This record gives sequence, structure tokens and C-alpha cells, in this order.
Amino acid sequence: MPSVSFGETMSGSYWRLDTPIEERALTVRYEARAGALGEFLRHKTWSLAGTIDADRLASGRAVEGTLGFGRIEERRFPYRFAFEGDDGRRYELTGQKEWSRLAPVESLTLLPATISDDRGEEIARAMLRFDLRGDWAHWLRSIRLHLGN
Repeated sequence: MPSVSFGETMSGSYWRLDTPIEERALTVRYEARAGALGEFLRHKTWSLAGTIDADRLASGRAVEGTLGFGRIEERRFPYRFAFEGDDGRRYELTGQKEWSRLAPVESLTLLPATISDDRGEEIARAMLRFDLRGDWAHWLRSIRLHLGN
């Protein structure tokens, strides 16, 4: 069954709740891949795999997660990324893009998110952006149709 994928980079910053005035750099690079067409239509989920660089938290660490399309009728696109920090603990970055008719481009390029630790406690908040002006051509070239696996 054919599937489709694309690559994306989102960059921005995060701040820990215990030091909210310290802004730290954050970049997530990933490939999003939809499973076989029938599976995708049932689950409406893309799988995500790539790397995360979060200043003083995770340096070039592997990240895996999901992008939900099941809420498209609600104009929401939830993201979930799990990764291991430089300290060996597990973390999760979660957020969602919310499409707005008043700001269609910004709403689909901005991802407000939270970072939780391995106990499920929120430790930080983040704001990530897809740089549409600088990266749209790269994103477009990254779209691939996979035949078979």
C-alpha cells in the first residue's frame, strides 16, 4: 500500500517553569509519515521521527511521536514528541496547532507546546514555528510517495 511522508523543521524557544525569564533555544527536525492509505483513513495519524535540540535539556536526541489529523473537523492538529534528555530521563513535548480563518498561515505554522517529565509533570512551555518564508521550498521538495513499505 502506498504511503506519503514529508520533512519539517520547527524552531523557537522554551522556558522552564522554575526559571521563566530564561529563554532557551529549541529545534525539532522530523519526518512525518502516514501509514498505508486504509490505515491512515482509520486512525488519521502521522508518525513522527527525527531529532530534538533543546538548550540544556536534549542535544541532538532522537525524538518520536505522532501528529493527529483526527481532529481536522475541529481545526486542531495535536502533536506529541517523546525523547530522552541529556540527563537520561524521558520527556514529552505536546502541543497543537489550531487553524483560524482570521490568521490561516500563522495558525498552521505556530505550535504552542508544553514539556513534561517522566512523572507527567509540566516542567516547561515552548513556542515553535515552521518558517514558511524560509523553508516552504524545502518542505515541498521533501514530500515523498512511498510504494510498498
